[in-house]
Amino acid sequence: MPFRLVQLTDPHLFADPSGQLLGITTRRSFESVLTLALSGSTPPDALLLTGDLVHDETPAGYRYLGERLRRTGVPHFCIGGNHDVPALMTEHLDSVAPGPLALRRLGHWNLILLDSSIPESDGGSLTPTQLTQLAQLLDDERAPTLIALHHHPTAIGSAWIDRIGVANGAELLALCEGHAQVKAILFGHIHQDFSARHGGYLLLGAPSTCLQFRPGSPEFAIDACSPGYRELRLHPDGRLETRVARLEQYSEMPLYLAGGY
Repeated sequence: MPFRLVQLTDPHLFADPSGQLLGITTRRSFESVLTLALSGSTPPDALLLTGDLVHDETPAGYRYLGERLRRTGVPHFCIGGNHDVPALMTEHLDSVAPGPLALRRLGHWNLILLDSSIPESDGGSLTPTQLTQLAQLLDDERAPTLIALHHHPTAIGSAWIDRIGVANGAELLALCEGHAQVKAILFGHIHQDFSARHGGYLLLGAPSTCLQFRPGSPEFAIDACSPGYRELRLHPDGRLETRVARLEQYSEMPLYLAGGY
């Protein structure tokens, strides 16, 4: 049976359960998406959370998230984004990636977690040390591999957010081109579904569990799509299947005319 991994991203939670981001009660939308992801006869084998976990930088927000993830009974892995506080993540969340690079096993696959955040910046970058360590790890580990980080390492066609992706993302892409075991790079940050092939691997973005950004917009713009998640099925022979699932209905409407947050 393939290993089923669910990616949840950009929940932007608050300490206050009623806290909203541009009209969306983020804890409510996160609970709705998580419930959808856990529905069905069998739960996923693991959950991957790819950053911007807590919006208001509060211990209570991380404490809620840690307790909620533990209640699922599903192994989970968390990396931070530009809105996160690493010290609070380490204190309150299980399976937080320790340091700038970490390796986790997913059945017959490897999951490499990268911290792309820069203090006091919305954009991201990878250090020379991270890239060197990643190259060494890929030279040593030949199992089928996923790489996950918060920021997008390639342009997605929205000028405003492409300015705050991974500044040296081209270096990451080039490094992965030389390692055939890399099957996909996963990221959050873009609040939308994105899929492209680069050489022998996929570049995969996921919808946020709260509000969505309009694809292809040159400026900040909210999309009407509902919250969702990405699912990946990882086969022992290295094959990968993926899909995006969304809530069929979500009652809250975002503030479409907002110019940012």
